[in-house]
Amino acid sequence: MLALKAAAPSQKLAALARLWEQKRGQRIMPARSDLTVTDLRAWLGNLALLDLRMSGEVFRLCGVNLFPRFGGDMTGQPTAELRSEGARPFWDCLARVRQTSAPVSQSHMQIVHGEQVIFEELALPLADDDAEMKIVLFASYPSAIQA
Repeated sequence: MLALKAAAPSQKLAALARLWEQKRGQRIMPARSDLTVTDLRAWLGNLALLDLRMSGEVFRLCGVNLFPRFGGDMTGQPTAELRSEGARPFWDCLARVRQTSAPVSQSHMQIVHGEQVIFEELALPLADDDAEMKIVLFASYPSAIQA
């Protein structure tokens, strides 16, 4: 059975969204360099960093708590390589972030180890030095298991 964290996923995601807003200031989005590992420590196992490229997105980092969500460690892999049941909602989420250059939240259900799991997720755009979106910070937490 998939173990759930003690803190409610919505609270964790809301705190991450507040951090993103704080770091953003008056800009459209914060730069990747604005968010340090220390800033992100509370979410590290549930984060993925996605490098946006012309030919598609690549996982720069995939936290260990995301392995059930993605079917394994995706670090260094293109998102097109995802084969898990949750690939389509993930791709749709990334497409919305690319289109809007704004945060996107979603929830979806997928089967993990034979159980229905609801994931709450947040995708946050990050800029490079030229203020152009180049990275997406993605957080995902299982919020419920349905029998």
